[in-house]
Amino acid sequence: MKIALCTPFKPLDHTTVSGDVTIVRDLAAALRELGSEVIPLPHFSAKEIWKHPSRWFPARRALDRMVEAARGADLWLTYGSYYKVPDVFGPDGAARLDVPYCLVQASYAPKRGKKLATWPGFRLNRRAMLRADHLFCNRLNDLRGCSWLLPSDRYTHIRPGLPAGLLTRDEEGGRRLRESWNTGGAKVVATAAMMRAGVKAEGLRWVFRTCADLLSRRRDLFLAVAGDGPLRRELEGEAGELLGDRVVFTGMVRREKLGEFFAAADFFAFPGLKESVGMVYLEAQQCGLPVVATDDEGAPQVVAHDRTGLITGANLEAFTQGVDALVRDPGLCARLAKAAPGYVAEEHDARRNYDRMNEIMRLLVSRRTRS
Repeated sequence: MKIALCTPFKPLDHTTVSGDVTIVRDLAAALRELGSEVIPLPHFSAKEIWKHPSRWFPARRALDRMVEAARGADLWLTYGSYYKVPDVFGPDGAARLDVPYCLVQASYAPKRGKKLATWPGFRLNRRAMLRADHLFCNRLNDLRGCSWLLPSDRYTHIRPGLPAGLLTRDEEGGRRLRESWNTGGAKVVATAAMMRAGVKAEGLRWVFRTCADLLSRRRDLFLAVAGDGPLRRELEGEAGELLGDRVVFTGMVRREKLGEFFAAADFFAFPGLKESVGMVYLEAQQCGLPVVATDDEGAPQVVAHDRTGLITGANLEAFTQGVDALVRDPGLCARLAKAAPGYVAEEHDARRNYDRMNEIMRLLVSRRTRS
């Protein structure tokens, strides 16, 4: 089966690796392992395209290039569609090729159709979802949205997954990092996020304030922060004021080096405010780190509370209590750490989870071929 893969939000080779880019890269790799040929289509950003009439004609030309690149494909698969970045390519591209059209991670929010500023994007996204032969949801919120719009046989829940053995804990590398950070005998808390305005920066500030609060209570801890972005200097300044020499910023850590970064820590903590999926939680757990996160959207879907981590209420006090629990209780921390890699292998294996998706797409292709 040949799959034409469209990503209207960012190209697969985008230099800034966000959670969505990571997910779609792992998805493409898993589908290839399962025997499908994946054809990445030329990229054209659909972000708020309805606001910019000057981009409409170039978008049509981009669709022509996509269709040409997809010649011979058996199915059109678009990753990501919602009111801000609606899939304006898939419905028409698949129709021109006369192949089934599928969507992964499409989000339907009726409230966006009630505001003039977001109505055009809402309608374009709704059009894409209604035209799709099948939708695959890796977020529970998206399942609820699909249930308001589509019959139950038109969408399927696919749990987020990591490739088996993608990350391994590098104990020696972790030891070297702790020595270079001069952590001594402190509990090392790891956190990571893109340093941009909004919930990512706010989540990091929660971690800073939590660690500062616990240091004031004489907890012996050290914070390691991975990530980069436009607010890095500002956030470094804020963390320095609160934590002094008890914090280090590593910059962006390449995926192949995450096993070293995570091995330097005792656990991973990030609140995940309005978090879509939270792949970093899976990466940390695959490397044997327990997680502290909140119940605000994505984290509970990838962290097993009291088995591989602690899911707290979505407020700073509860989050701080969760972090403090792992700082004060080495036995609890060790128990959660021991279970974390097995949980990822059992419930979030990319090949196993995406196999269901692959089979549904094969069935759609087979039905189209017979008709």
